[in-house]
Amino acid sequence: MLWPWFEAGGIMMWPLLVCSILLTGVLIERLWTIGILHLLIGWKMTSEQLKAHQRVLPFFAEVPPALGLLGTVLGVVQSFHLLDGKINADAIGSGLAVACTTTIYGIGIAVVAAVAGHVLNWLTNQEAPAAGVVAS
Repeated sequence: MLWPWFEAGGIMMWPLLVCSILLTGVLIERLWTIGILHLLIGWKMTSEQLKAHQRVLPFFAEVPPALGLLGTVLGVVQSFHLLDGKINADAIGSGLAVACTTTIYGIGIAVVAAVAGHVLNWLTNQEAPAAGVVAS
């Protein structure tokens, strides 16, 4: 079901897939650590452990949209190369499919990371870092 979308995105879908798998792993770890161990069981954690997500999640909020934008540019360039001097709706459609698909996935990953970061900050009563700033 998702494979046609993945194929339509071209080569940039592979790094976006890696980003989404890594983000899923980070979110599962944070859900386990903060949601279960800290909040439900009451396991005492240092503030450094509680805000560890503030160092990781900004990567996922910044890099996948950049990869999606790179896929957009590659898709537009591909559509121009496939034209080969002739108007070909299939060539234009193929390149634009790459462009739109990578952008959608890149922004989707970033939105999940941003929302998860805000939820985790709320759960740990931490102040969210400014956009693009990594907490130390």
